[in-house]
Amino acid sequence: MDKKYLKRQDSGLWLYRRKTPVLLKDKYKSSYIQHSLNTHSYHEAILKRNAINAEIDMQLEHVKRGDSDKAKFFHYYTPWRKERVEREGEKVEGADHHPMEEADLEVVIENPEDKANPAVQAAWKAAMSGDIPSEFQPTIKEVAEEWSQWAEDKKNAKYVSAMATYVKALVVFLGRDELPANVSSGQAQMFIDGLLSSGKSANTVTHYKSKLQELWRWALSREKAQGGNPWLNCKVEASKKKSKPEHYRNFTDEELAHVLAETDFKKLNTSTWAYPYALHMLPRLLPFLGTRLSELALAQKEQFVDVDGRLFFEVREGKTVNAQRIVPVTPAIKPLVLQVLDRAGDSPWLFPEIGEAVIGAEGAANSISSKFGKITKGFAKVEGYKTGLHSFRGHFATGLEQVGCPEDIATKLAGHKQLSLTYNLYSKYKNKDELWQYIERIHEADCLKSLA
Repeated sequence: MDKKYLKRQDSGLWLYRRKTPVLLKDKYKSSYIQHSLNTHSYHEAILKRNAINAEIDMQLEHVKRGDSDKAKFFHYYTPWRKERVEREGEKVEGADHHPMEEADLEVVIENPEDKANPAVQAAWKAAMSGDIPSEFQPTIKEVAEEWSQWAEDKKNAKYVSAMATYVKALVVFLGRDELPANVSSGQAQMFIDGLLSSGKSANTVTHYKSKLQELWRWALSREKAQGGNPWLNCKVEASKKKSKPEHYRNFTDEELAHVLAETDFKKLNTSTWAYPYALHMLPRLLPFLGTRLSELALAQKEQFVDVDGRLFFEVREGKTVNAQRIVPVTPAIKPLVLQVLDRAGDSPWLFPEIGEAVIGAEGAANSISSKFGKITKGFAKVEGYKTGLHSFRGHFATGLEQVGCPEDIATKLAGHKQLSLTYNLYSKYKNKDELWQYIERIHEADCLKSLA
């Protein structure tokens, strides 16, 4: 069955969805082109999809023919510049010019309509010098889009999604989609300082800096941008005056009952919010896996691994080095996990609506956290301790304690500072039986009985 660019929604209606071609991003103003096809029929969806594809292909042809000066410029500049660099070795010793500079531009340009086009002539000059005029330089978002296509088979989807989120935040800070060369080291530092002031941790802000630094390095090394890399000398300097850390308490039985009722899928499923299934499932999985929200919400399906008939969840990266760990999936929630995996279909993401979100995976996870906060906003603080999705990690830790799990093993399962760094993903499943004997009984814990 040909399902390219087609996705069937829970309602049964077919959806058209494809990544926006780079040359059409200004027209569509989104990373994806998406339309409801308003039909339950597969054959009708195919016809409508083909019609949309034909229209998009026509738009692309218009752009490639030169309807956009920038598109016309890069249509010629890219192959010319590549040839110019490759033929550097042909330069005669003592000569003050490159062999390509002797070429007759009238002959080089095959399309008669382009011979007098200023953008094409500018492309030739830029290919010879390596200096792209500012009016033809790609903007930050255009560079990021090109990078994402380059990175598609080199970086994982989570990495690419994070880059998109960080670029979007930078453009918002700058107030416009600037040229990379126009971002000074001072502006870069102010952006970093602003992230820290907004409450983001130094670790998170370091991720912003490193990825933006990588984007600039990639663009400069491929002559996609001019100038220097403004992120090289930026400092991530968190205030020494630390704010009081937030602490979370466990939910009471009455609060858990309220949470389960308010996260019923039918109650959450409206046309105005995109993540009802994820918010329905997360409170039912997190207490038994003990993961942070981001570790599970942004996970990929391949992180659930069957070993000798038992299902394990591999946390491969996280807040700290110690976050890398394996967590056995208790039989109490295995049917739910299998349901989530099956629902994801062909998507690599555990929750496709999060991993493929237009606002970015982290933005989707934040939306879920905010929605959950509204559900629990009436829950009282107890001695300064509040409730949230993070509270489920407390239930997990308490559950392990109640079934007699030793502290050192509980520490490993929760991804806190380990007593021994020999236990991590490199040793993989060496101690799986030691972990399993407690996880398979965790649903018996008093604090989890109402959730099991």
